[in-house]
Amino acid sequence: MGELISIAKCAKALEIKHRDFSRRLASAGIETFEGKVDVDDVKRIAPNFTLDDQTICETVRLIRQTARRRGAVAPPHKPERELQDDLDRMHNKWLLERKRAQEYRDFVDNLVTHLGQMQESQDPNEAAWAVRLSAWICHQFD
Repeated sequence: MGELISIAKCAKALEIKHRDFSRRLASAGIETFEGKVDVDDVKRIAPNFTLDDQTICETVRLIRQTARRRGAVAPPHKPERELQDDLDRMHNKWLLERKRAQEYRDFVDNLVTHLGQMQESQDPNEAAWAVRLSAWICHQFD
């Protein structure tokens, strides 16, 4: 068994009810121990599960990596007006990409929610299929 985490903490991170998450675990045949579950098992059935400290570590790594690159690049000398135009163009592109990213995020969140509901299905074939699809999605992100 790897790292254990409380079922309540997992449910909170996934933004679902404790009992719904417990049903998902039971449907997937995942064993729990004293109210805790293996993190790897959770990731297998919940593709959107992340621990906050992992996200923070990744953010810090990206900031450090970017900071190192910035020191070696000298910005070109442009007039202030031209720089403002460049900044406005980049901002508009960023807004469009942010909107597209949010649409993808919403789609994935809806997919994960639907898979979670399917994992709780009374039909064992549907529940098993949902668990396998969740595991496949998680594998794609690894």
